[in-house]
Amino acid sequence: MSWSPRRAFTLIELLVVIAIIAILIALLVPAVQKVRESAARTQCQNNGKQIGLALQNYYGTNKRFPAAWENPSNYDPGWAWSARLLPFLEQTTVYDGAGVATQLFGPAGGFAVPAANGITQKELKVFRCPSDTGPALNSTRGNFATSNYRAVSGANGPALAYVDYDMGGVMYQNSKIKFEMITDGSSNTICVGECMLDDVTGRKACIWAGMRGLDPTANSVLWSDVMWYVDTATATINGTASQAFSSRHNPGGAFFVFCDGTVRFAQQAVNPNLIIALAGRNDNVSVNLGEIAP
Repeated sequence: MSWSPRRAFTLIELLVVIAIIAILIALLVPAVQKVRESAARTQCQNNGKQIGLALQNYYGTNKRFPAAWENPSNYDPGWAWSARLLPFLEQTTVYDGAGVATQLFGPAGGFAVPAANGITQKELKVFRCPSDTGPALNSTRGNFATSNYRAVSGANGPALAYVDYDMGGVMYQNSKIKFEMITDGSSNTICVGECMLDDVTGRKACIWAGMRGLDPTANSVLWSDVMWYVDTATATINGTASQAFSSRHNPGGAFFVFCDGTVRFAQQAVNPNLIIALAGRNDNVSVNLGEIAP
């Protein structure tokens, strides 16, 4: 009976196999990441569509768009537009549990800043972009639940805080904007924009619950909890401003919700002046929407 030794892989052959596997993995990982980002971008867009539809349903019930936040004083806390939308986003349990319709968001007078609780720390997927890797609790905003979608208050931001100051947009403090007041057209006016949470670059995103009142350390009203006005710095998408509209989408850009409920992706390189024009409801500036998206 004949016998022959079993042939094994040589070291060189083994290294070649390992190298081939490494190359295949290197080719596969970007493809997987691309598919994952595509799915995240689609979900973020869907969030915007849900928010846009909720805004339309809120309008149908209340005959106006929600205010960015509501309170009688410029310095007192107030529930946010996003909290007011909860019943229209299938979040009635959260709405009722938080007491949006029955309780103040924070104590009136005394410039007190409210503390987060189990309800206002609840992460709601409709307010989170899947591409944003920031934490569920926003440590820069009192550890309330993070939101990636902030109200656009307009393009006429004041140097100082004034009660009920109309910044030219659709949502600001105690605003009661109706469609007939949006003379630029609801399809040509943005009301919500995307913003990310990133400690490294100082991007602070926002929170869905409400505006926390006056920051006693900086002596400033915490508008950016729920809204912000649009200037060149913040309209520069993924720019250096802490309140700039921003995201981790690839290719770079950010989603915006328009007053007619549509959602559009504005590319990172878009001219900031176009975003500024879209932020105003009655500035008589028409924008070619094809210029903001690829």
